[in-house]
Amino acid sequence: MDYKIENNITPEEYKELRNSVGWDSKEKHIIQNALDSSVVVKKVIFENKTIGMARAIGDGLYYLIVDVVVHSDYQKKGIGKLLIESIVKDIEDHTKVGQKCSINLISMKGKEKFYEKCGFRTIPFDYTGYGMTLRIEK
Repeated sequence: MDYKIENNITPEEYKELRNSVGWDSKEKHIIQNALDSSVVVKKVIFENKTIGMARAIGDGLYYLIVDVVVHSDYQKKGIGKLLIESIVKDIEDHTKVGQKCSINLISMKGKEKFYEKCGFRTIPFDYTGYGMTLRIEK
């Protein structure tokens, strides 16, 4: 298949992808703020339709890949891997020679093997403890 990767996504495309996989909806201004705060945004287009997206937030030392979403009709076709590889390449390209950075993520339950195939390691390992999270709901 002939996929095209672009470095942007609209709030409407973002919301449609989230809805296609059963994730909760977000208000447009919240989506726009999240996209504006991202350092890398990728979307995959096939036959003029946005079928996947991913984004990363970060500060040059640490990055967090968030919102890796592939439309439910297009999963298991390598699109997620394509998105991850594209984000990692952008971050590598922006990391200066002699410098280090870390790319982190929190996997959805059951998707850990996918991220391991993309080169990520399960935490804890060598020098790290367990990943942790705090969720706030109102």
